[in-house]
Amino acid sequence: MKLIRISDNCVLDFEDVYSYELNASTIKFKMRSKEIIVAEYNNKQEAEVVYNNVTESTIVKDVRFAPLFKLKEGSVEDRRERGFEMFWGLYDKKVDRPKAYITFMNLTLTDMALAIKGVEIYIKSTPNKKYRKNPRTWLNARGWESEITKDEEDVKKTNRYIKPNYITDER
Repeated sequence: MKLIRISDNCVLDFEDVYSYELNASTIKFKMRSKEIIVAEYNNKQEAEVVYNNVTESTIVKDVRFAPLFKLKEGSVEDRRERGFEMFWGLYDKKVDRPKAYITFMNLTLTDMALAIKGVEIYIKSTPNKKYRKNPRTWLNARGWESEITKDEEDVKKTNRYIKPNYITDER
């Protein structure tokens, strides 16, 4: 049982409250017992102070306006580690992992995301590993910013055979 005084003449069992909202100079408490209690205050500022105090003293946490990275589990370092593992798994040329790791960790989070997206395109454009840059070289050159000239979708497969004019029959 957690009792909260919300006005001079009203004390609530807050374990029975399932929602509350602020409207100008009133706070409406909805109870599990189907009861609605409306607390009226002299002005808007007084209602806001009580509302904020109720919010701070309860377990309710408002996450609507929190940045997205705070909602995800793990610290920034964990996200960087997972990013490198994704990059390493996608690159498919396993050369000099420790140095590639150091280079990747020196990138900003935005650049890490761009590198992971860009590596997929780069791998498709260089199917032969022999001609692919080493991971660290690609990261240092900021390969995700480079324009890929040979893309599988851009290569048109056309028939170069031109039928000579002297052939008349259709075989």
